Amino acid sequence: MDSSSHLREDVVDWSTLRRGQQVAFTHRSDGPVAGAVEMRTDDASVLWIQLDNGGGRRLIHCDDGYRLKRAG
Repeated sequence: MDSSSHLREDVVDWSTLRRGQQVAFTHRSDGPVAGAVEMRTDDASVLWIQLDNGGGRRLIHCDDGYRLKRAG
């Protein structure tokens, strides 16, 4: 997925994200980065994102200033 294509609304409630769902996220230190939700904690405060194009995985925490958008 091209991280600039077909982005939807900001995701405020990370508990609505499901495994395999495509997202893009930005942070003040980098971005946008795109990938698929691989896993989330039960309280939805932490997500593992499998990055597109063989970029590996990224662990992100909701209190660290990440901004997520659904991709569609």
